[in-house]
Amino acid sequence: FLAPDRMDAFVFSPNASQIMIRRRSENTRSAVVRFAVSAVVGTDWKPTSWRKKATVDAGVPLSDISRLPPLVYSGEVDRLKSKLADVQAGRAFLLKAGDREEDFTVTQGENTEATFRLLVAQVIMLAYVSGVPIVKINHIGGDFENIGPLNVPSEEEGRRVTKSYYQSSSALNLLRALAKSPTSMLDWTDFISAVDGETHRDLIWKIEDALRFVQAAGLNVFNEDFREPEFYVSHELFLLPYEEALTRSVDGQWYGASTHMYWMTRGSQELDEAHIEYLRGVENPVSIRVDTETSEASLVEIMKTLNPLNEPGKVVLTCSFGSSKIWGKLPKLIRSVTEAGMKVVWVCDPMRENTIPTENGCLTCPVELIWSEIASFFNVHMQEGSYPGGVFLEMTGSDVSECVGGIGAITDSDVCCEAGPDVLPRLNARQALAVAQEIGRLLKAISPDGRTLKAP
Repeated sequence: FLAPDRMDAFVFSPNASQIMIRRRSENTRSAVVRFAVSAVVGTDWKPTSWRKKATVDAGVPLSDISRLPPLVYSGEVDRLKSKLADVQAGRAFLLKAGDREEDFTVTQGENTEATFRLLVAQVIMLAYVSGVPIVKINHIGGDFENIGPLNVPSEEEGRRVTKSYYQSSSALNLLRALAKSPTSMLDWTDFISAVDGETHRDLIWKIEDALRFVQAAGLNVFNEDFREPEFYVSHELFLLPYEEALTRSVDGQWYGASTHMYWMTRGSQELDEAHIEYLRGVENPVSIRVDTETSEASLVEIMKTLNPLNEPGKVVLTCSFGSSKIWGKLPKLIRSVTEAGMKVVWVCDPMRENTIPTENGCLTCPVELIWSEIASFFNVHMQEGSYPGGVFLEMTGSDVSECVGGIGAITDSDVCCEAGPDVLPRLNARQALAVAQEIGRLLKAISPDGRTLKAP
């Protein structure tokens, strides 16, 4: 039947997982869409449903947080899903980046601002070089890995989580203020110039010339369309009592209100079914990390549970194999997902599995290996006829020396464990901009459908 306000066509079968949706519009969901989702998820799902699946003590409810305002809003989550659907269809590209290690003891205002400015500068470079719209997600506000045994908060730790809520709220308020500041696109190119103007001088001139041409053609580069960079945030799903307390119902649908997108490591997938139970009931997109140990069959089942309607923009697969192993695993994974008919966004994490120890006891990640895995990621997808939808980078706007090679030619002896000896290394601003420019060139080399190389 048809929903007149959306002209969405639904085909129901006795097996709810076989429901199919053909959408002609990506506007606000109709009541029929909400009914279809409820038919699959089940009307008995509640934010507390995960507790029935927990294999450990579920901990104390965080009632104080449940009375606090949401950190993100349902409309923002829906917009992100729509943009991720564009990525899945090959109409955009996802850049997910940020500093994964958050310090609960301090409010990192300066580092948050520097990293956000770096992310926007990367997006400008990527968009200009590739000609492709860029969706940006900042990793921030929710690293609760070290709170309590198996992510279960005690009353004391509950107070610590409440403090972290306010720190996350402050960070998001800062990002929203930066996005709405009077900064123009020309000011963002000034930031690129300040970070590494010598290396990117020609590109900066070309971007500035393009902006001046647009302005001369009658468009104001100082208006909000050019000034306000839309952004989204993401964090790993660690502490389920926290997410439960921040889950909100809007128009009959449940939304996680702590972040726009959740992501799961393989560890959280194996912990128990509680994480999956929570995620299947909320509208937020979900990023699932896959690596050389991932079972294709298990992954497909998890995706069907999380996205029974096979909704575009719901599931992101973040691939982390290592530059020497990606060809042995990614092609088989793509074929399994394709044969299952699942709609996903494919993203490359080129850093986690390319870390190596240095003589001074730190972890580093050679820029050469980062770039090698990214290039292989693109080549595998072109071979398989799928779309390389995005890249996830560990980076910081601070001037760190953690990744060897690249711009500045950092060596092993230069590596400094800024965030700790066991923490994943991060690209500094100069390295991150250089990687973004190279990704843009790769994007430019593939056709709009992502399946064939353009003629030189």
